[in-house]
Amino acid sequence: MHQFEKYEDLPTRGAHALEQFSFDGSLFLAFANYNGDLNAYSTDSFIYKVNNSTNKFSLFQTIDTTGGRDFEYFTIADKHYLAIANRHSGSTSQLNSHIYVWNGNQFVFLQNILTIGATSFTFFKILPQMFLAVTNTDSTNSAIYHWKDNQFEKFQDLATAKARASTAFVIHNNTFIVFANYKSSQEGYSVKSPVFKWSGGSFVQFQSLQTYGAFDVKSFKTNDDRFIVFANHYDGSSFNIDSFIYKWDGSKFVLFQSIPTRGARAWWPFVMCGQTFLGVANNNEDGQGTNTQSTVYNAPEAQFVQYQEISTHGANDITTFEYKGHTYLAIANAINNGKRNINSVVYNWI
Repeated sequence: MHQFEKYEDLPTRGAHALEQFSFDGSLFLAFANYNGDLNAYSTDSFIYKVNNSTNKFSLFQTIDTTGGRDFEYFTIADKHYLAIANRHSGSTSQLNSHIYVWNGNQFVFLQNILTIGATSFTFFKILPQMFLAVTNTDSTNSAIYHWKDNQFEKFQDLATAKARASTAFVIHNNTFIVFANYKSSQEGYSVKSPVFKWSGGSFVQFQSLQTYGAFDVKSFKTNDDRFIVFANHYDGSSFNIDSFIYKWDGSKFVLFQSIPTRGARAWWPFVMCGQTFLGVANNNEDGQGTNTQSTVYNAPEAQFVQYQEISTHGANDITTFEYKGHTYLAIANAINNGKRNINSVVYNWI
């Protein structure tokens, strides 16, 4: 059976997110380091770059972060940008998150965005406008910014409940953005996550979907069907709970499948060998600390079924990328036996 096998270890420090991107013939992996063993939340985040001679990653650039929780790569008018979410300093979560721009040699600072416990950025377009959503997990609102005069300006606040992530997509020329809510004062961890729809001038709430301590949401298409998948992390008593896949039925999202997960932190949908796969980063298993199995699922028929388990250490994020005709999978590991300065791992498809 074809499967992913370990290819390379990459040192990280309590990694919470990773972002893969390529331009000008170079391939990069950026890890948002949340907290290290020595400098706690004041630890740099890392950008790795592939050496095209050795086919291995080497450290390319360090980025000053404060409880780094996310990287978002995007382009505007042929320029390359990185948005970096700063979550917490150890004493406050009201911090500047940053926008960086590529200057031809490295990423350099461009703009501050005041955030409150920022955990993710999502870039999307509703032409001719460019938008950037930020989840402010320590605020009652997440925010949408739009690109104006070569910087981002606040466009709209959206009511969320300790939101951890968002995803934006288009169905029949209608733009939606969905937020993964973690916990609310009224519902606790049994919190519904909101779907917003573009009305032509702003976003309005369209639907709410049941989740449990959701940490992530991703959207994907299989054939002509649109799905969204939530990483349900915790229900108030257990990490061993189901995560949910919802399917668009033509007018709204309906529950399609429940998948057992172990403190799920992130999903990553990808297509390989003509099939749709889903990778989940499982962070915690009841009674097992942070050493648990993350899982790759595929859908040979209607439902997703387990394909491969991978040993991880407090896994927080997962992604795939193509390089020289091969598929690779990367996982951000956060903690092992109390240590946060540990390796995240790249796997290749064998």
